[in-house]
Formats: sequence, structure tokens, C-alpha cells
Amino acid sequence: MKRVKLIIVFITITTILNVVYGIDVRGVIIRGCVKDKNGMPLPYANVFLKDSFEGTITDSTGNFSFVTRRIGTQTLICSYIGYKRFIKNIDLTGAKRINISIIMELEPVEISPITITASAFTTSDEEGVILNSLEVVKTPGAAADVFWAIKSFPGLQQVEEGAGLFVRGGDVSETAIYLDGALINHPYKYESPTGGFFGTFNPFLLKGTFFSSGGFSARYGNALSGILSMESQNLPERLQIGVGIGLAAESVLISMPVVKDKLGVNLSGNLSNTKMMFYLNGCRKNFSHYPSSYDFNLNCVYKFNSYTRLKFFIFREDDRVGLEVDDPDYSTFFYGDGSNRFYNIQFSTMIGRKFVLKTNSALNDFIRNVKLGTMKLKMTDRLYQARMSVEGEFIGGMTLHTGIDLFRFSTLINGTVPLEKGDVNPDAPSIKVDTDYCSNRVAHFTEFELLTPLGIKFIPGFRFEYESISKSFRTDPRLSMVLALSEHASLNFAWGRYHQDPAPEYFDPYIGNPNLRAMESIHYIVGLFYKKGNMIFRLEGYSKRYKNLLLKDEEINYTNKGYGSAKGIDIFIKNRLGPISGWISYSWLRARRKWMDIPVMAPPYFDITHNLTSVLSVDLFSNLSFGTSLRYATGKPYTPAKGEYNTARVPDYIKLDITLSYLCTIFRSNMTVFYVAVSNLLGRINIFDYRYSDDYKRREAVESSFARSVYFGFSTNIL
Repeated sequence: MKRVKLIIVFITITTILNVVYGIDVRGVIIRGCVKDKNGMPLPYANVFLKDSFEGTITDSTGNFSFVTRRIGTQTLICSYIGYKRFIKNIDLTGAKRINISIIMELEPVEISPITITASAFTTSDEEGVILNSLEVVKTPGAAADVFWAIKSFPGLQQVEEGAGLFVRGGDVSETAIYLDGALINHPYKYESPTGGFFGTFNPFLLKGTFFSSGGFSARYGNALSGILSMESQNLPERLQIGVGIGLAAESVLISMPVVKDKLGVNLSGNLSNTKMMFYLNGCRKNFSHYPSSYDFNLNCVYKFNSYTRLKFFIFREDDRVGLEVDDPDYSTFFYGDGSNRFYNIQFSTMIGRKFVLKTNSALNDFIRNVKLGTMKLKMTDRLYQARMSVEGEFIGGMTLHTGIDLFRFSTLINGTVPLEKGDVNPDAPSIKVDTDYCSNRVAHFTEFELLTPLGIKFIPGFRFEYESISKSFRTDPRLSMVLALSEHASLNFAWGRYHQDPAPEYFDPYIGNPNLRAMESIHYIVGLFYKKGNMIFRLEGYSKRYKNLLLKDEEINYTNKGYGSAKGIDIFIKNRLGPISGWISYSWLRARRKWMDIPVMAPPYFDITHNLTSVLSVDLFSNLSFGTSLRYATGKPYTPAKGEYNTARVPDYIKLDITLSYLCTIFRSNMTVFYVAVSNLLGRINIFDYRYSDDYKRREAVESSFARSVYFGFSTNIL
């Protein structure tokens, strides 16, 4: 409470200083009026200089005035919801006062402007991005997967050889995934306790991706660590057909306008069978069924008029895998198959001239069968949800974002699990599992964005939730602040409280506790952001506190008596110099938890102290490019003896990947890319864990699937 009071006092003092000292008569005065095509003034429009925090909002009559210290030719921008962005170059050389008249033209609402906030990264094709969709595909070692590409950002730990997002000392289950405003309950292919091997969505079906490693806004909930929010493509402008064929997969992508500027569809299909890839590369694991999957995505967009749009997204994915699991005492096979369905309808329109209304209804239907030793489980998981939100310009130029979320979680889990957790012995004693979990959750969020005269931006927000099983109300206040240091640099601050419900299986009456409460974390973040031209630099420090974590209990299975902490530093540098581009990300982490089956404060299995990723791309010629990525991570903690808890670490993780791609035109208006990739070029066998015998005298290493592997293929646009 004292910290909250200090934050409030700091904000109050800062705001007063802005008001008292916010007027600076030195510099060039820029003034004018903002109107629509009919001559009607537009109140509370945003007027500012590009790549700066210098600007203001129009008054009730559409007039504005502000002072800038910039010189030379600058870009003036005016934005107003429902209208095209006004952009004009103005010459400030030798000027003391500039008058300008701005006429705004109507435009359908598509996307919100990108805002720099603490711990936030975007992958889209808009200005100010970190990675665009093509870079996602070209990133060596990312396998054209959004999740793998995002793992090259700071704040994410390399825990397994999969796509799971472990964020800043948090478990993979503590990162929430969204698409078009809807929560995705199962976002991975070949799902496992550490996430899965791939994400489920084709990057070319996504218009933009927003990732936050902490301090995220009040519009997102039920996540202790981070969020990944994706948005699907809008109306296609022309017919495009793409085909891809690789060593382990075939894909097709079609974008087709049905009625120009009215109706269009984007769809993709992917078929994966990895048997040939594993055979040619000499896989070091034995499969009873090589990993295989197929998926289908359909995105249909209909525009009623300039302000109203209906978007329908369908996703279906099925996968299957059978793998031998080695243990010092015995061997057994893991078998798993999954079926994932997702349906989402999103409707957006204007309310008056200032606000955008968005609603969506979604269903995520997931079925999975798992067999390993005495564990034989079938899970049926359904998530029904609806959201309604309003966003727009508010009184005094503030941006308001408010809404309500409705969720219904329904989970059935039947079967058996080992009496001793993690025991894969086929003859081990087992216990029955019969989970019938049904939870209703209602949430309301409100968030403001306020730009003060000195260029300090405040984003306060609150999220209120009610959960039906615990019958509890949760109040999560959150605050972000951006302080402009110069036209290229800013300081970012964020603070917030977050809650997350335990997974459904922990409410099982046989192996869990039906009376569990929500877990809680508090984030503190401070960072420096710098961007000039192609150069991007970000430095952040953070501290997180956890309480009410799950803790193993001999009598009632689990309680909420667990707690923990995480702190660290993240660094990100990206630049492009002529034909050479790339980025470096580094993270230092110290995480400690008393949770699950660890009865003392100790490093959790995802406490990876050092994480370093370096990505380099070189355009050798106009149609030939080379890329390489190096990933280094401190070894994962493991328990070497009974009575100890993660007191040792496996060897460090090192992986070097390279790619070579050749771009050509086979026939008119065609673009074809041939590529070859070598994964783990150094041939290093990375170890992720050790499995011990019952007496801890023998152990078996859990190793990477390949010493070195080659993948090749091509993709082509038919139209």
C-alpha cells in the first residue's frame, strides 16, 4: 500500500510540474485549425510531430497551438478516429510561427496506432515495429513460426526445444495468447507441459502481433507473466495464391477479394509429416508414430460500409505423435493426439464520430488423448467467451478504452495418473482422475491514455473480475508511464497487479483441491527506449513478486501457500546498415519459488540465468540472402539427489542455425523462393534434463532430437 501511495504522489507532483512549467516560449509556434470536408471543426484531435512527443490536442472549436524546438523539415501528423491520418512536411528553418489548416477525410477504422509502452514488442508491417511478417519467416531457426521468432526477444527463457513462451521467470502456462480479441486456450501444436513444438497460426494470416513481457494493460487478464495478442488479416486487395513444399510439410495460402472493397477471404492449409525429415537427418529418438499434423485457417471479412466490419475466423488443427521415453530403469512410449477447433466472430463499428465499438464471440474446442506408462488421460476442454469494448477520444483529449469480458470454462478429464508424480514406469501404482470443471468469469476493464503538455504520457487502468468457483472478486490496478527525454529517447515505467486461476486439473477431487484460489503477481518495470532511423535500443529492469502459488500438500494435495520472486535485466538492439541487418537480445534472470513439489525457496526449472540471441541477415546479391542465428542459454536447473531441489544445472545450451535463400521469377508476376537451412550447425547435443533411477544412482539425459539437421524447400506465388 505504501508503494501505491508513493506512485500516486509521484504522478501528482509530475502532473503539477507539467502544468506549471509546461509552457516554453522558446522555439517555433505551430498553430492552426482541424476541420472535416464540410468545414465542421473536429475537437480533441491529436496533432503532433512525427517521431517525437511534441504536440497537443485541439480544443472544442478545433483550434490548436504548441511550441517545438525542432529545426529543419519536420513531419506534422494529425489523427482522429474515423478519419484518415493527415501527414504534411513543414519547414521550420528560420520560422517563429507557422499557421496551418488541416482538412480531415473520412476513413474506415482498421487498426489502432502503435504506442510505445514498457516491455512491449510488435510484429507487424507498420512503422515502429520490431519484426515484420517477412522477418518472422526469414529468422534462422524460427521455422517460419511466430512463437519461435518471438523467442528471440529478451525476457524469454530457452527451457526446452519447443515454442513455449517462458516469460521473465514465469511458467509457460502464465502467458496468455489472444487472436482478434479472443483468448486461445490451446495455442500450440503437439501440446506438452512446456507448451508445444510449434504455434498454430500461419504468420502470413496475421496483420499484426503484440507481445508484452510484463506490465501489460488492463484489457488483458488471467495471466501472471505475459501476453501475446495477434490480429488476423483484413480485406485482401487482390487475388494471391501461394504454395510451399518442404522436406516435412506442404502448404497453400489463398487471399481472394470476392466483392471489391466489400467481401474477401484469406485461407491457408498445412500438411505436415516429419518421417522423411527425421529419417534423412538421423534422428536420435525412436518414434512409434512420427509427428504429423494438418491444419486449416479461414478468415472471412465483410464491410457493410466505411465504419462497420464483420470478421469471421475458423481454425482447425489435428496432430499425432508417438515417442519412446528412456528411463534408467525401463523404457516406455509416449502417445498423444489432439484436435483443436477455434471459431471467432468479430464485429466493429463507429459510435458517433469519436468511438469505436468492437464485439466478438468465440469458441475454443479442444480434445486430447495422452498415454505414458500408467498415465492414460482424455481431456475435453471448451472455452466459450464474449467481449464488448469501446475505444475513442474522450473529454480533454484523453483516449478511453473500456469493456467487459465473459468466459465459461468447461473441462472434463478422465483416466489415471501415476501415484508418484513424474513416474513413467508402466508398472507404477496409479490413481484415478475424474475432473469435471466448470467456471464462469466476468471481467470489466477501463483504461485511459493521457498526454500531458511536457510530453509525459500516463496510462492508468483497472480490471475487475469475478470467478464463480471461488466466488471471489479481484481488483487489479495498473499503470504505465512514458517520459520523453528527447525526440528519439524515452523512459518507460509500469506497475500492475495480476491474477490467474490454477489449471482445471488442480481442482480435481482426487489429485487436486476444489477450494483453490487465484494466484497473484505484482510487476515493477523501468526502462529506456531509443529509436533513430533503423536503430532500436531497449534496456529494461524488472522485479516481480508472487503469492498464493500452488504448493504440494500431503493431506489435501495442493494449497495456495506458495510464493516466489523474479528479477532481471533485458537488453535489445536492432539495426540495419545497407545489406546487413540483425538484432541482439540478452536477458539476465534470477527466479526463486516455493511452489508445486518444491517445499523451499529454490530456482524453478525455468530459471535460466543468461539468455543471449544474435540474429544476422546479409543480402549477398539482389536475389540471394544469408542468415544466421546463435542462441546461448544457461543450463536448466535439475535435482541431482533426494532432499535437494534444483541445486544443479545441465550444461549450457548452444545452438547455431544458418539459412540461405534464393529469390527468382519463373514466369511473369511470379515470385519464388528456394531455401536451405541447417539447424544446430555445430552438432552440439544439448541436454535439457536428467531422469534418475529410484535410488538416484543411475541417470538418463534428456537430449535434443538432432545433432545437426538440414531442411530445404521452396515457396512460390502462382498469382
